[in-house]
Order: sequence, then structure tokens, then C-alpha cells
Amino acid sequence: MLPAVLWLAHARADEAPTGVYTGTLGRQAIVLQLTPGDDAATAGRYFYVRHHRDIALSGASAGNGHLQLREGWDVDANGPRLTLERQADGGWRGQWQDDKGTTLPIALQPATIAPPAADAPPWLKQLHASDRYAYLRLAGLKPQAGKRETFMGHALQWWRVPEAGITFFEILDGYPPAELARINQALMDRMWQETGSYYDCMFNHFNDGDYEQTVTPRLLTANLVSVSVFTNYYCGGAHPDFGDAAINLDAHTARALELEDILWLGKGKPLHYATDADGNPEPGSASFEAWSDYREQHLAPWLARQWRQLYPQETTATGGEDDCGYDDPGVWQFVSWHMTPKGLFIGPSYARAARVCEANDDWSVLPWETVRRHPGRLRLTLP
Repeated sequence: MLPAVLWLAHARADEAPTGVYTGTLGRQAIVLQLTPGDDAATAGRYFYVRHHRDIALSGASAGNGHLQLREGWDVDANGPRLTLERQADGGWRGQWQDDKGTTLPIALQPATIAPPAADAPPWLKQLHASDRYAYLRLAGLKPQAGKRETFMGHALQWWRVPEAGITFFEILDGYPPAELARINQALMDRMWQETGSYYDCMFNHFNDGDYEQTVTPRLLTANLVSVSVFTNYYCGGAHPDFGDAAINLDAHTARALELEDILWLGKGKPLHYATDADGNPEPGSASFEAWSDYREQHLAPWLARQWRQLYPQETTATGGEDDCGYDDPGVWQFVSWHMTPKGLFIGPSYARAARVCEANDDWSVLPWETVRRHPGRLRLTLP
């Protein structure tokens, strides 16, 4: 994400706001975004509507409504270049030329974007309001129906966004209609978020990144919904990465659950810590400091003790280079988790050099019997 963040951060408050345009390059429909920056620099990106993948733009204004841009992050590198002239209607006209001398006309107008349908996922509605370029990139995608299967007595319909390879499912039965609609909206909303993340990853690694994802239903009961979303990705930087960011929902409201909603080990009223899309605590949320202190002082050492009792073979220190130190409370402070029929799966977190230890074969399951003895904030009915 870093390159996009950098060029967006350089846009000055007294410059014209980011512009989004639609039009054609040659015979192909495109969507283009421009962001003026310091020292008359201009950054941007565009995508062909038939492909959806972003192509970075960098360059400078030559004054008098004239732009000279080059594809890529480096304005001095070789590659196709765009020459654009501002039009009276607020659009741009000009040409695209590659290193071989091929020239194609460009015609752009300020984007006119119809509002999303009333039943569109919340994520698309949010993008329409805050990032219309990203909205246009996703709005033209059409998920394809895949297989149907049965999981824990519920019929599932799988959907795939073919261009991005993102696959999610809807639940077809087993919940009251209103609850079912809310659950499925949450699942489809996440599908669009992950699709956007795929394209962001490609953009930030020159359309040569990796973003492979496995979505697995884990628990569907009358009260709880849990889905594992495990992603292997490389979006630039020194190393690839991976992680599980599960969907854990109250089935009645489709609200996302935090671990403290189900399991609480501290004193007094269980705290609630949740953040918005920008990483800031939501209204009514505890501070990060209070949440982190609870995790360090109560959750982590308690989990380490539980694992030593429940799984002595996995947590016995060997002293060898493959010893993950699962009995160390430090790796159980900031955990991943999802729900299973047997209990809470809770995954550890390690520094990058030992990240392989997070792939722990799913042994660290806290039985529901134990969880019920330490009820969380919402006092949910557990399996």
C-alpha cells in the first residue's frame, strides 16, 4: 500500500481535489485518476475497463492546462507516455505514445457516476462516497456463480470474482429471512473488500504481485457464524506474507464479534475494543492501551497456561531451532481467532523471522467448556 499512500499524502490542501475521469484511449474504455502534488508534480493511475488493473502515472504540469505523464512510478524511466490538454468542459484530450512510436488518441470527461443500488453491499456504497475511482473499478465486476455445497446443515452458494480470483459464499437457508439477509450482506461486503485489496496489491507491485486466498466456513449455528479468510500475499517489500482475518458474527445481528465479546479473563466489566476503517477506536470503544494491557496481563499468560495443560506435547520446549516457544505468553497477546464446533481456535503471532510458527496445524483450540466458564461481554449462547 505504501506507494499509493505516498503520492496521495503529497497532495496539497490548496490544490484542486483528486479528479476522476472516464473516456477512451484508442478504442478502449478507461477510467483515470489524477492527483496534483507539490512542485507541479502530478501522480495518478488508470485502468482499462475490460481489465480493471491499475497502471501508475507520474509526471508534471507544463502550465496552461498541459500535462505530461509517463506510465510507472518513475517519471524519468522509459515507457508509454501521455500528453493531455485541459478542455473547457473540465475534461482532457491528448494522446498516448509508446517507445515504438505507436500513437493513440485520448478523450476524457469528468466521471458521472450513478449511485449504487439500494441493496448494494455497504463497502461499495462507502467507496461511492469516498473513493469513486475504486468504486468504478469494482462496480463493473460481475461475480460468477460456482458450486453449491452443504455445511453444518446449511446450503451454501459459492461466488467467484474471476478477474481477481476472490471466492466467497452466501448461505441459502437455516436462518430467519431478516437474519439471513444481514449475514449474507456481511459476507458479500467482505468479498468486495478483498477484491479491492487484490487490485491494490497488484497496483503496488507493478501488477506482478501475488494475492491468493482461501475462504473456509468454520461454524454456522443459530447464534454464531465464523468463516476463516486466509491470505497469502506479496505486494512488494522484502518478503511475502500471510495471515488469517476471520469473519466472526453474531448470527442475529450480523455484527462483527471481538474475542472479548466471547471470552473475558479480566476483572470487572469486559472491555470492548474495535476500530474503524482508518484504525481509530470506534465510539464507545476502549483505548488501544487499555486493550493491549488486558491482553498482555490477563489473556496471554492465561492462554499459555491453558495450552500447557491441554497440549503438553505441542508446548514442551525442545531447545532446537524448530522450537516455536508456544509456552511463551508473548506470542499469545495479539492473536487471530475463529470459532469451530469444538471451541475457539486461537492463533499466535510472531516476528517475521518465526512466522512459520503461526502455521501451527490448528492444534490450539480452546474447548467450549472452558470458554463458557469465562463469558465475554455479550453473554452469547455458545455451542
